[in-house]
Amino acid sequence: MKPGTAQPVGDGAWTVTLQGFERLPAGAVPGVLAGSSAYTARVTVANQRAQVATAPRTAVTVRYGALGRTAAEATDSSTTSAKDEPQQVRPNGSVDRDVKVVLPDQAQGLPVTVTVEATEEGLAEPELLFFEGALPGGAAASPDAQAPQGAPARQPVMPLGQWNGHVRVGKVTVSGEGAARTGSLELSVVNRSGDPMPGLGTTLRILTGQDLHLAATVRPVFGYRDAAIAPYRTATQSVSFRAPEAAVGGPVTVEAVDAGGSRITFEGTLG
Repeated sequence: MKPGTAQPVGDGAWTVTLQGFERLPAGAVPGVLAGSSAYTARVTVANQRAQVATAPRTAVTVRYGALGRTAAEATDSSTTSAKDEPQQVRPNGSVDRDVKVVLPDQAQGLPVTVTVEATEEGLAEPELLFFEGALPGGAAASPDAQAPQGAPARQPVMPLGQWNGHVRVGKVTVSGEGAARTGSLELSVVNRSGDPMPGLGTTLRILTGQDLHLAATVRPVFGYRDAAIAPYRTATQSVSFRAPEAAVGGPVTVEAVDAGGSRITFEGTLG
């Protein structure tokens, strides 16, 4: 749905509306680094019942560009406590939540997909809502290679940075010095279905050297959000791990393991 469209949840007991993103002035959000900007969008939850009720909790994930990279949430201490408390809403009333994210400046004009997970009081599973639009600003060209169309055959081994079936593992970069070296890469997963995909649902096993030493196991639930992927869309998340100093510059093998235990293998260089 486009931003501004009210989508029903709870069999019509509530509606959820996302207002489009606005770019905030420089300095409006502390801690935004040069080359990036803060944006805000408003999620409105409206009570369609004839009585006071507790508003569903909402969790918001913002993905942008051809690869659906995940935007970083801006820290805003003024709203943290408020959004965590259950909120009562009068009949025909509504409650607003302002979402702030930080995006690189080259993302201006790119398409954006917003996943809203709305969880009603007393229920464990959220309802999934998807809103799609574009970030404000000039139409930026995206250099990202989109996921191949159709369902290409999975290869035994692929270079880092290439698609293998519905999964892509990006090249590994290394930062820091000595024992504090950190490796970073991007994991991309494409949803080829007309139904939402529960999430990236992929564990990465990072093996270094010719002897395939297990350097790290990175799971989506550790350290970053694994929100559902919209139908026919791609999601990308950056992950980090401790990179063994002796392995830097040498070969690295990354196994992407899905929830069913199926493995896809990528090879390249560590840093």
